[in-house]
Amino acid sequence: MGFDEAMYKVARRLADVTDRMMKKHHNRVKHEDDLTGYLFGAIDERMTDMVADGIRWDASVLTHRTGGEEGKYGADILLHVSLDTPQQTYSKGVLIQAKRIGPNKNMRTKDHDDLIDQCEKMLQVSSASWVFAYDGKGMRAAPATKISGAAERNLYDQCDWTGYRFYRELFRCPVGDPKITTADVAALDVRFSVDIRGKGSLEKTGVIKG
Repeated sequence: MGFDEAMYKVARRLADVTDRMMKKHHNRVKHEDDLTGYLFGAIDERMTDMVADGIRWDASVLTHRTGGEEGKYGADILLHVSLDTPQQTYSKGVLIQAKRIGPNKNMRTKDHDDLIDQCEKMLQVSSASWVFAYDGKGMRAAPATKISGAAERNLYDQCDWTGYRFYRELFRCPVGDPKITTADVAALDVRFSVDIRGKGSLEKTGVIKG
């Protein structure tokens, strides 16, 4: 099992969890913070003690600010991932601002202006800043650089990466800032953080346990 193939499998696992949570809870909760809580809780449960291709994965979730509080750095979410294997190591993170909006819908002008301001704040901290759009049809993602410069307010349609593609590139390595070395929510004043850790040695087996 090669590195890329192993990371694709982990990304698919996370994408499946994400899609299920979006479909299950989208119409049950009102705010994106609640969806984020359900999503990260499910990721924590599914990733903890998961063994795939010789790598044992664990996850932990932290919370800091209460709902409605605006973060100093524009982000609501810090996603930190690390991998420690003989074949590949890394430790990096991304900042994320999540919104609850579906396809073919425009954000209110004020909300869109606020989002642009949040994106610009995140980008002052790290270029690895992203926007998530939550909907029952699935989560979508786009770089904050794209969203901050977009004139159109149809956020879901602007977010042209599927959840699987985002996770795939995150674990495979193109996405993420190695300067973000912690998942401490207080350090970057985010509301939620998830820390996903993988350790072991890549094996040829395709078995996933946990």
